[in-house]
Amino acid sequence: MAGSDEETVEVGMNEERRLCGLAGDDDEDNMDEDRAALFGATADDAIPVDGDGEHVEEPPAPDGNTAKRPRPSTSPVWADYEKLFKEINGKTVRYGARCLHCSKVYSGFSSGGTGHLSRHILVCVKKREKDRMSQSQISFTSDGSMRTWDYCPMRARTELVRLIARLDVPISLGESEAFVEYIKNAHNPKYTKVSRQTTSRDILKYFTDCKAKLVETFTTSINCVCLTSDIWSGNAKEDYISVVAHYINSDWQLEKRVLGLVLIDVSHNGQNIADRVASVLADYGLSEKVFAVTLDNASSNASAMHKLKPILSKYLGLEVIDESEYASSSLNNAVNSIFLHQRCACHILNLIVKEALTTLKPLIETFRTAISFLNSSNQRIAAYKSYCIATGVRPRKFQLDMEVRWNSTYLMLKHLFPHKSPFTTFIQAQYPRDEGEPLLLTEDHWMMAQKVLSFLELFYDATVTLSGVYYPTSPLMIHYLVKISLHLKNYANDVHIRSVVQPMIDKYNKYWRDIPLLYSFAFILDPRAKMKGFTRVLRRLGNLTSTDYSAYLVGTRARLADVYNKYDEKYGAVRLRRTDPPVLSGKSRSAWDEIYDDDGPVLGGVILPGNPNMSRDTSATSLLNAVRSSASNASELVSYLDCDTVNHLTDDFNILDWWHQHKLTYPVLSIMAKDILTVPVSTISSESTFSMTGRIIEERRRSLKPEMVEMLTCIKDWEAAEARLQQNVEDKELEEAFEELYLDS
Repeated sequence: MAGSDEETVEVGMNEERRLCGLAGDDDEDNMDEDRAALFGATADDAIPVDGDGEHVEEPPAPDGNTAKRPRPSTSPVWADYEKLFKEINGKTVRYGARCLHCSKVYSGFSSGGTGHLSRHILVCVKKREKDRMSQSQISFTSDGSMRTWDYCPMRARTELVRLIARLDVPISLGESEAFVEYIKNAHNPKYTKVSRQTTSRDILKYFTDCKAKLVETFTTSINCVCLTSDIWSGNAKEDYISVVAHYINSDWQLEKRVLGLVLIDVSHNGQNIADRVASVLADYGLSEKVFAVTLDNASSNASAMHKLKPILSKYLGLEVIDESEYASSSLNNAVNSIFLHQRCACHILNLIVKEALTTLKPLIETFRTAISFLNSSNQRIAAYKSYCIATGVRPRKFQLDMEVRWNSTYLMLKHLFPHKSPFTTFIQAQYPRDEGEPLLLTEDHWMMAQKVLSFLELFYDATVTLSGVYYPTSPLMIHYLVKISLHLKNYANDVHIRSVVQPMIDKYNKYWRDIPLLYSFAFILDPRAKMKGFTRVLRRLGNLTSTDYSAYLVGTRARLADVYNKYDEKYGAVRLRRTDPPVLSGKSRSAWDEIYDDDGPVLGGVILPGNPNMSRDTSATSLLNAVRSSASNASELVSYLDCDTVNHLTDDFNILDWWHQHKLTYPVLSIMAKDILTVPVSTISSESTFSMTGRIIEERRRSLKPEMVEMLTCIKDWEAAEARLQQNVEDKELEEAFEELYLDS
């Protein structure tokens, strides 16, 4: 009896150790089991079989065969076993099951059931040890601390969706043999391939989840959004309209999100454009939160805005006027026109520059011919490479410009000039010409091209700057109106350029002589300008364009008070307390010298006289007398305008930070400033969306449905937004196209 009691106690201790996740005494020295756990079972290992081994499972029926198909294995126990198959009597049957934890092999015939497999998993020592020792795989968090990493198939599928969207790779990537082999061999042996259908469902789920979070942000944290929109015609003969939202988040940082990329397979008229934009806005609950829409100058866009005005004019409750009234209304009656429809400034710049390039086309064609001649033959490129190496110049090819994009013409000339000497010598020696025919490239060509390059530089810099995403661009417009006007006037007397300047001046005056109110409001709401700077800048523009802006100055101030009163009606409840505005000073002057000088612009050594109708001493207080607004309602606005301007005139000044820091001083005015500073002055953000779409719908992916194209485009943009990598995508790609052409790399 004593012996049996002792034996019973020993069994109980082993069972207690096993229940705690430890090996029993009789398991610790089982070297064969440890070897099998590490290296798997060998051919010499015995296979314990429950049964006589005569049970045969029906093989899978091939496609098209009428044979009975086997019922799939539905028991969850198979998640811990590997199925083993072999040929028996010409049929493929499942004969065994290998434990994925301890590598023991058990009978797996379909007629034998899975009870014995379930019982083994409950007592499998290796599985219990793995469960207890899950920290065997460790990863590091962003702060450098360690955490346990466990493989999660669902997480892997989510990350696969992000990878596909960000790199524009095929949706079937997850099931490709090469990818599966790479992941298993290099990263995770447990990875299982994911079919295209599963990935498509995962993309839909990820898009839906991200969209829901974005909708929640718009609902709870955002006062308003500003939109840009454009239409793109792809190589797949399908046209898409983009809707892009710009807004300032709760941390007072500018954000951009693509809301929709909708197939427009009908006429691009105003009604169809308006319907699709309205549908996207309704999906995100933004129909009553739109402050402004920036579009190019297409007539269909003007028609679309006429259709959208009744829908989108609800943010501040502004009265919507008829298009015919809008066209004939004076400044005093067009309060709502400053909001909804903004014309793309970069599109207007494009129209201005094209006036010059039309006249300069013969010169530009000469350089295009030379570059085309060099690039037309591999032997010629090799010869040019050898010549450059012999003369100690790094060899490179040169990119032709695109006639529809003038900034590519600028980049073509910019990257050609550093190689002027070897390029000219090679072309003169190689380009065929008849006797007595002049050289293709002469010094006169280069001199004129240098003038053109210098002349276009300001327009290129303006386009890049005004296409920014993460800083306000509306306050910069007045600065560039002054710079461009001064630039054109300086070149008007240049013997080489003057023939192209006057058409550009005419185009400038057509669009910008009447300054859009939004640009003026944004400039005034820059604390470095206020009414003092605005008065001076109007005087300067009046001198440059021979325009009397006296009435515009007073009218702008009156409209500013009217709009502020609308904000006070809507947001007056947020005024909890007021603090006195601090006195701030800054560093040094930069471009503001063009505004805060003492004498007006100097052109060719001649000081332009001041406009007699523009008093230099016009102050914010005197202008308030022209405004029929009560002092109580305009108190914040009056206080802001009457305070001294901020003397921080360097480029590192952050307007949004300043308003964020002063939102308690100006609780209502800061909201108004935030909305106005949100407005983008260009539609480049929409055009960069099409750059992404062009890669998504490439030649091998034209079978993608429009819904999938939209989801992939949105996910890619949202991923870039999280990393704040949306800045000037289009300009960077264009620049890289002309830079990365060296022949020795």
